[in-house]
Amino acid sequence: MLSAFVGWIALSVTSPWVKPADPYAAFAQILIVGAAFAIANNFLSVLAASVRQQSPFSKIWALSVRNVAIGLLGQIPMGWLMAKIALTVGYWATLPFLVPLLLARYTFTKYAETRELFFGTVSALSQAIDAKDGFTRGHADRVSRIAGAVAREMGLGEAEIERIELAGLLHDIGKIGVEDRILMKPMRLDPDEQELMRRHPIYGASILEPSAALRPLVQMVLHHHENFDGSGYPEGLAGESIPLGSRIIIVADAYEAMTSDRIYRKAIGHEKALEQLTKYKGIQFDPKIVRSLEQLLAKSGPGAFEVSELPPINYETLAELRRRLAREPLMRDAHAG
Repeated sequence: MLSAFVGWIALSVTSPWVKPADPYAAFAQILIVGAAFAIANNFLSVLAASVRQQSPFSKIWALSVRNVAIGLLGQIPMGWLMAKIALTVGYWATLPFLVPLLLARYTFTKYAETRELFFGTVSALSQAIDAKDGFTRGHADRVSRIAGAVAREMGLGEAEIERIELAGLLHDIGKIGVEDRILMKPMRLDPDEQELMRRHPIYGASILEPSAALRPLVQMVLHHHENFDGSGYPEGLAGESIPLGSRIIIVADAYEAMTSDRIYRKAIGHEKALEQLTKYKGIQFDPKIVRSLEQLLAKSGPGAFEVSELPPINYETLAELRRRLAREPLMRDAHAG
């Protein structure tokens, strides 16, 4: 109703300028009124979604407009045609138009369901590594939030921010291919074990590569352990040759690791974590990304990363399940089948 009211205002304002024998003015009026209705309708929808999901308005607007713009443009001439038929034939003659409109709504609903399924699948993949490695539960979720916040602070587009957040969620998915004795070792790895652990970015890239939807994340996941000075792995890339998303994720990864407790050590705190990031600027980390993180923390504090739209992880890790089954022989036997 509000959108229709905005369209009526646009019609009232432009009507004095449109003469009956001027088709160009009439065409311009159609575009203006249609655009007013479409913009108002999408603005209100995005505002409602922003409030409901507690997400930034700009993020939802940027991601939604590019997906619905073609549909909105298609509705303008259809609305004009329906109005002409209603005035010349009768309102009943507009009923057949309900079929394509309902089909368009059905298609958009399916798109929304597919998008929700996609994000659910990404979240499930991310949580799969948490199920195996109890030492770093929730790590990928936190890295994703930090990386997304830093990318937004750097002024990147929302589509690119979304890809970086997804890559942050899946950056360690390759650890599924790492042996348990290495992944869950509660102490420093020896050189041979470190070499095996360093293969996980390659494993992760190979896991994501077959999926067309996840393929844009492959390079970010593959290179998220490359150091700015070229001393990283797996390919020893340096500087700007490292994908921007990877450079953001490695800073977010290091910051999260230093500010979270592990079973083998305590967190060092936000201030000391920033000191370490600053110390290794230009060596391990991209200096401009470290500065962006510092600016973000100066403005919003560590709480800037605490909001998450992902479902909570509330299941046993594989390590916990193994320990519980070892203590409960009957339950272990029940799972054997």
